[in-house]
Amino acid sequence: MKHPRDFSIDEILASNWDKRLADDIAAELQLASGEPRTSIPEIRRFFAIKSCRNLLGRLESARNGKSSFSALRAVAGEMRRFAVEHPGLAAATFRAPVTECPEWRRAYQELHEFMVAVFAECNLSGREGDDALHILRCLVRGFALHEFMDAFLHTYSYDEAYERALDIFIAGLRVSETDRSELGLRHSMSAATSDPRIEYEPFTHFNL
Repeated sequence: MKHPRDFSIDEILASNWDKRLADDIAAELQLASGEPRTSIPEIRRFFAIKSCRNLLGRLESARNGKSSFSALRAVAGEMRRFAVEHPGLAAATFRAPVTECPEWRRAYQELHEFMVAVFAECNLSGREGDDALHILRCLVRGFALHEFMDAFLHTYSYDEAYERALDIFIAGLRVSETDRSELGLRHSMSAATSDPRIEYEPFTHFNL
């Protein structure tokens, strides 16, 4: 008896292969979970929740015992490994919840809050933390895609190339942190000198 998922080349070319693939995955999910998965949105939710939970567990392990930029580097490295090992699952974690599925939103939010906490340890919060997270996600996804397709020419080592990319990324965050500190100091000094309650003695009493 022919297995329902053993398709010939002629069948693939003569049919909607995307739908065939979706039906095949749905059948496997139903077999594994015992629950019917009858639509692409249901399949998407299933993989998104699974992906967020799996990635969060790996990132928590990578961060364990580390803090600040050391934790950020470890987490960023694990994000790339997950993306290369599981490109399909990783793609699901980059997609924001598009339905009113509490379980999906909760899994996505837990992953997001974890990353926000990592950047907060690097003194990046609010909009700056969100921007840094967006940049890192772009870096991970773009780099993993090129690595998966072996698209870089004359690449000596993808591991070393990614570490170099993280060096540049973290250096940029450190510069941003320094700029914010200097800006805050200048603002404090400016506020102090403009405070009418502060009086300055003339220099005429110094014996020069």
